[in-house]
Formats: sequence, C-alpha cells, structure tokens
Amino acid sequence: MTRKWIMRALCILCLAAMLTGCGREPEVTETTIEVKKNGQVVHTIIEDFSESYYNLDELESTIQQACDTYNASAGKEAVVLKAAKENDDHTVTVVMQYADASAYSAFNKLALFVGTVKDAFNAGYDLNVTLSSLKGDGEQIGKEDLLKMGEKHIAVVREAVNVRVWDKVRYGSEDVEATANAKTVSVTDADMLTYILFD
Repeated sequence: MTRKWIMRALCILCLAAMLTGCGREPEVTETTIEVKKNGQVVHTIIEDFSESYYNLDELESTIQQACDTYNASAGKEAVVLKAAKENDDHTVTVVMQYADASAYSAFNKLALFVGTVKDAFNAGYDLNVTLSSLKGDGEQIGKEDLLKMGEKHIAVVREAVNVRVWDKVRYGSEDVEATANAKTVSVTDADMLTYILFD
C-alpha cells in the first residue's frame, strides 16, 4: 500500500465527512420546537438544573407518566419521551417527540399549527395579520397577500421559543427574529399568536 494511495483514501474520507456534516442541522442549544416535513414535532427543552433538590430520575419519571396518561387517552403513542440528560453546565435537556402539531397542542395546552396557508385559513385562522420579511428590507405582507400564497407553509405558535421548520423562513410576525440558520427563528412574545411563513 503506497503513501499516495493512503493520502487519496484520507482525502476521500475527509470529503465524505464534510458532505455528511453539510446535511446536518445545527445543534440545538436553546429550547426549540422543530417541525418536520412528515408532520412530526420534536420539542427540545433546555432549562436550568442547578438546584440541589433537582433529580433527573424523578423528572424523567414524571414526564413518562404524563406521556403514558396522554397516550392511553389518545389511543395511540402520540407523545414519546426521547431523551432526558443533565449537562455539564448545570442545565437539563429533555427531548419530546409528537406525532403531529395537534398532539403537541393537546399535550402542552399551547397553540401550534403547521400546514399550508390555505389549511390555516380553513382551520379558522383569519390571517388578518401583518408579516415582515426576514431579509430586513422592510417589506411587509398582509391578509390579501397571504391568501394568494395558499400553497406556502405557515406555522402558528403562542409561546416564546425557537421554531425550526423544514424550509427557509420568509416572513414573520413582529415578534419573530431571524437567526443564523435560515430555517430557524426566535419567537419573543409568549402572549400573542405568532405567524411564521416559510417555503
């Protein structure tokens, strides 16, 4: 085995690793709702866990009991506790997976809708809102514009949280802030219905 062959093999491995990395979503470092194209919702919760009386096993057990109770009522496994771990910085990370946005809303008693603009209108959202472009160019759109974008996707939430969708976010309510990732935005107002328009 020649040195040239070894170097060539290493280059191929490095390229493969780079390409694999390019396909990955950035690591979640703040509490985030991720909506997947198949409809599933992944809720990654990152909270302070520094108090001495906090107990990871008790936390995990409490969440699991809540999941079991909900699933028994729903007649299916709609909510799953995927992970619960304590981090080195005295925070805890809990990862929950939901069958869809409806399961998330019902389990957490918080608004979450994801679908096309047409779906949102048919579901009772009147879309009488003003959304601003996340490009920072001052462009705004309203209800009339939204109704012409019937096949575009929209997420509606009512909580202060990061929201990650499967395609590029184009417009958002006044409390939506862009992040370094074009598919992720930060929602800052927990009291209003927030609209996020994406491809």
